[in-house]
Amino acid sequence: NKFLKNFLIGENFYFVHSFVCITKNSNSTIAVCNYSGISIPAVVSVNNIFGCQFHPEKSGDNGLIILKNFCEL
Repeated sequence: NKFLKNFLIGENFYFVHSFVCITKNSNSTIAVCNYSGISIPAVVSVNNIFGCQFHPEKSGDNGLIILKNFCEL
C-alpha cells in the first residue's frame, strides 16, 4: 500500500486511548497493532479514504513518515 511505503514494521506509534475500530471487510485493514494478544486495526483503507487509530502527529519520526506518505498520495 502506497500509504505505508517506507513503513517500519515493529516501530512504535502513539496510541492515546483504548477505542477499537473493527472493520466489516478484513481487506480494509492494512496494518494492525498487537496489544496484550489482541490484534487491533491500526490503519484502515477503503478506496481513497485512510484512517489511523494512532496519532501520527505525536509519533515522532515514524509519524512523520506516515504524514509524508499521505501527502504524496
